Amino acid sequence: MTTPLVTWDDRFALGMTEIDEQHRTLFEIMNKMWLAIVRNEKQDTMAEILHALELYTVQHFTEEEVFMRSFNYPNYDSHIQLHRNFTRKIADEKARVAKGEKPSLDLLHFLRDWLMNHILVQDKLYADYFKQQQQHASKPSLLGRFFKKFAT
Repeated sequence: MTTPLVTWDDRFALGMTEIDEQHRTLFEIMNKMWLAIVRNEKQDTMAEILHALELYTVQHFTEEEVFMRSFNYPNYDSHIQLHRNFTRKIADEKARVAKGEKPSLDLLHFLRDWLMNHILVQDKLYADYFKQQQQHASKPSLLGRFFKKFAT
């Protein structure tokens, strides 16, 4: 049995079920790519996996960006630039494989390191900001509590 390239554990969980599930799926697709490289699968197989990774990444990033915009995340622009750089790397590799080249192990390690760091640092930042916004919105203001006390 081949050791997976990336393994999900609780430190990657943002506490947001849908996003956590999407991150798990990204880990699974990367592990499929890793296994295909280790097994020296046919180029077509590797091209299909890279295509799936590209499509899923674009879908995930789009949903994540809509979510961040919904609560006016202050680092939105820099975060989406990181997303664009990542998808560009995948697209470049997909083009290389389409020309008959083997997927690069360096690229796979880059993708692994990028994804793990992105979740642990960048995604945690927006998740924490969102949670703070939710907590702040759920606390009544001092003035609101004052008027509520006298309105009853």
